[in-house]
Amino acid sequence: MRVPTLLLFTLAALVGAAVAVLPALAAAPSETKLEVNENCVENNWPCWAAAGSGSKPVPASKITIAAGGEVTFTDNTTTKANIAWMGAAPTCSSSVPVSPAPPQTPWEGKCKFEQPGTYKFESSTLFNGGPSLDYTKYEIVVESTATPTTTTTTPPTTTTSTPTAPHEPSPGYGSPVEGAPRALKLAASQHGSTLRGSIKVSQADSGGRLEVALFAAGAPLAKTQHAAQVRIGRLVRSALKAGSMSFSVPLSAKGKASLRRHRRLTLTVKITLTPLRGAAVTTTRSVVMHS
Repeated sequence: MRVPTLLLFTLAALVGAAVAVLPALAAAPSETKLEVNENCVENNWPCWAAAGSGSKPVPASKITIAAGGEVTFTDNTTTKANIAWMGAAPTCSSSVPVSPAPPQTPWEGKCKFEQPGTYKFESSTLFNGGPSLDYTKYEIVVESTATPTTTTTTPPTTTTSTPTAPHEPSPGYGSPVEGAPRALKLAASQHGSTLRGSIKVSQADSGGRLEVALFAAGAPLAKTQHAAQVRIGRLVRSALKAGSMSFSVPLSAKGKASLRRHRRLTLTVKITLTPLRGAAVTTTRSVVMHS
């Protein structure tokens, strides 16, 4: 009886080793899809977004695929678009209008990325509201495929840890709007019609999205007793990079008119950080603008 038992254990060990190697061997080229969405973040702001992302998505300004993977581009909107590769270019099907081919719609085509590296492209007909709202520029990062490796299985160990919220301060992690108050610099009294500040983005929040919105009471704006908050300025930045980042948010025409009329305007500044993974974090500050 001992010989068959030993044989069974040997076979089981061999099968386990084979399974450990399979994931590395089975790594297939990745695929992703991008489509022109005409209402990115706000209505009538066209951009390239993830397929099926719905209303007001964040621009897909940086995506990652494996070497040998393909990206399907689709434009079924009224906004004509083409692809202008800046530097290295993949192999694209004839249905993709690659510059100098003019923008067009509708169309759909694929581009295949054989070599690892960063491929940059632009679509000049998409929304461009300045450096912080430039939805014309994109990057596709192509990573090398993994090489086969053997995984060694070790007995599981039990550890005890105290869970922390995604944006609570912990070693090596800090949010620019919560848990690290000194990372956000915003003067409580400012002059002019543009609010200015800076944020130190942590490594954990890189790649995420930042929104700065300015609100003022309705009464100073409309000369009524209506106290509801009215948005008079907004800034959105996506694909954040780790490090210090300054920002400026100009007042809307209505906000500038109110500032000229009253010579001072109290703002509620709402700052929202949305990481790639985890829940969004929001904080508010009060700032007085002087003409």
